[in-house]
Amino acid sequence: MFTGSPKQKWFEACSFIMDIKRSLMAILLLAGATAATYAQDVDKKNVPAPVRQALNKSYPSARDVDWERRGANYVADFDFGNTDYKVTYSGQGRVLVTEKDIPNTKLPSVIAKNIKLKYPKARIDDVDWINTAGKISYKVDIEGTPDVNVWYTADGKFIKEIAD
Repeated sequence: MFTGSPKQKWFEACSFIMDIKRSLMAILLLAGATAATYAQDVDKKNVPAPVRQALNKSYPSARDVDWERRGANYVADFDFGNTDYKVTYSGQGRVLVTEKDIPNTKLPSVIAKNIKLKYPKARIDDVDWINTAGKISYKVDIEGTPDVNVWYTADGKFIKEIAD
């Protein structure tokens, strides 16, 4: 496979490694595309009755409801009052996660201070309040250089950051 002078062998070895890297990159891109299809839009009539009933019981005047299926779970994205909500239900209608937009002014001050220290020139664009099985957290969209999404616990502990 690698024949010729040491320089030629080195070049062939580098080419071989680059071919492997390209193949690996193609596999990773295919895996990413597969993962992107994990969440699928679902027509209301294809949402199980217990899930629809759970939404209607908790949010009887929900408007503009869009449904998505994520694995065995269903996500309702809707407006309730003047607030955007996203609620994840099990197939049996049990609430798993509730997310809602909140005004920036409702973000706990300890989190706002942490963000100001870490991103002094950035601006808070959007805040989501998240309840996962009784644990409250906040997702904050920050516009700056670069734009990022950050998550904090209710008591201000940093969870993670993802580039937007």
